[in-house]
Parts: sequence; structure tokens; C-alpha cells
Amino acid sequence: MESQNQTVKEYYARRFLLPTIVIGVIGIILLLALPVKSVSTIIMITCSLLMFVFQYMSVYITIGEDFITLRPTPMKEENKVFFKNIKSIQYEKKYISIAYYNETSKTEENLKIPFNRLDDNTKTELLNNLHTCLKDKETLTN
Repeated sequence: MESQNQTVKEYYARRFLLPTIVIGVIGIILLLALPVKSVSTIIMITCSLLMFVFQYMSVYITIGEDFITLRPTPMKEENKVFFKNIKSIQYEKKYISIAYYNETSKTEENLKIPFNRLDDNTKTELLNNLHTCLKDKETLTN
């Protein structure tokens, strides 16, 4: 059970913000400029716009006092790992690899957090936060 006064840091996947905005504006222009001949075209453009807005507003990574959560896409279930279950953490060039014990399946699993959806400032802030929270579980890479 999570406490109410727990400090939580949220990170958003907003690396491709400019292309998302451009695609959204083009979609709105097309929606307004096209003659209403095809309902499927309007539905497709509207769904695409809603997907971009939903992606922009969705939390990608959450770090609390005793857990880390990854939600790879807005429609997928989040992966929550408690710090006490983490065996090791490795910082690779393109992702973070977290080895942990899954209490539900009673197995050791690996959670990979790719950096490709994080902008540079968010990536740096995330890495600093993880170094602080999990410094005793870090392993060196070659």
C-alpha cells in the first residue's frame, strides 16, 4: 500500500515533441480542408490526433520512494518493480537494464527501459535519480 505523502517523480516520453506537433497540425488542416467524402478518413485522422495527445499526456516512467514503474505505451499495462526486489541495475548506452525478482511469478526477470523516447534533459534527470536511489545495486559494464 502506497502512502499519501510519498514523493513521486514522473518522466514523460516527449523526445519527438516537434514532429508530433507538426503531424497534429497537418492532421487538423487536412481534417478541415478535406471535403467530407469519407467518414473513415475523418475517423482515422481524429484517432491519430487523439493518440498523439494521449501519448503526450501519458507518464512513461515513475520513480517513487520504493518503486519504479515503466509504461512503454499508453495502452499497455505498466511494469512496477519495488526497489527491494531489484537484484542489479546496468546502465547501457541505449537503455537501462534492471534485473529483479518477480514476486507474482516467483522468477527473476529483466526490465529494460529504452532511452529512445526521452529527451536529453529527461534522460539525464532520470539517470541522476536512479544513481541516487539504486547506487547500491549498480553493476559496472564494459
